[in-house]
Amino acid sequence: MAKVMVDTYLSAHHDQMPEAAWNKRHDEWTYAVSERAWQSTLTEPEHAECVYVAEYLPTGEVIGLGYGHASDRKLLLNAGEVSALYVRKEFQGQGIGRGLVGALATHLATQGYTALIICVLTVNTPARGFYEAIGGRVIGETEFDEEGWLLPETIYGWDNVDRLHQRHDH
Repeated sequence: MAKVMVDTYLSAHHDQMPEAAWNKRHDEWTYAVSERAWQSTLTEPEHAECVYVAEYLPTGEVIGLGYGHASDRKLLLNAGEVSALYVRKEFQGQGIGRGLVGALATHLATQGYTALIICVLTVNTPARGFYEAIGGRVIGETEFDEEGWLLPETIYGWDNVDRLHQRHDH
């Protein structure tokens, strides 16, 4: 999980943030640092937190992951939030991201959350296109603090997660 998170984040956002911010993240956010954060998340879950991974079945290697939780944003009533969604580049375009969002939405719905929110760097046009393709609509804007630089984010929302529910056991 740490490898997927670090590698896909750095690859996806290399040209989407100031070079100094990316270099700082690259130098300080090692697999070990990410692994410790995931260990904490997985061993000390809060209410409505969920983590789903996608595996490449021939090898059992993790190729994607998603992390969801209750949202504290007041943009949609009764919303869960996806705060991490990463699929290794060579596996993108195969429905894995859609499946992860569906699994997260389904899990959060079992906790009573009927809406969903996902934030994305505004300059991340591939991710924005993906969220729009699966029915997300822009519901707000905010800023994300990346290593001391405030980067514009676009907030996508789904009023009703029923459309996102999918079988995710295959």
